[in-house]
Amino acid sequence: MLAQHPAVLDGHDRALRGLLLLADLTDEELDEVYAPERYRDRPSERPDLVRLRTELKRLRRNGFAVNKERSERGLIAVGVPVRDRDGTALAGLSVSMPGVRYEPRRLQALVATLEAAAHALEDDLSDGS
Repeated sequence: MLAQHPAVLDGHDRALRGLLLLADLTDEELDEVYAPERYRDRPSERPDLVRLRTELKRLRRNGFAVNKERSERGLIAVGVPVRDRDGTALAGLSVSMPGVRYEPRRLQALVATLEAAAHALEDDLSDGS
């Protein structure tokens, strides 16, 4: 799993796709990805695993992730996972917008649209295999 998703290694702090893929990992796999020895030369880049696990738990519960200015000031993004027929997250599907255009009251409708598109992609992927 980890070798298939090298983007997850830096996804904890910015990209939705990283968080969406990290949410599929077990605690043991997460510990392996963020093992202290991997960050020996750059300890300040290692995430707070307690905080990350809390965020991943929320993502698993909600089924989507929201990036409010984490990767770029003024940018909001919402994303959902795209899964294979076994339920493993293969990718993330997201939409981004300027923060001034984001309306939190429309979040559920936006997530529903993304989920419908993700399910269509999943169907296409399963037809091709």
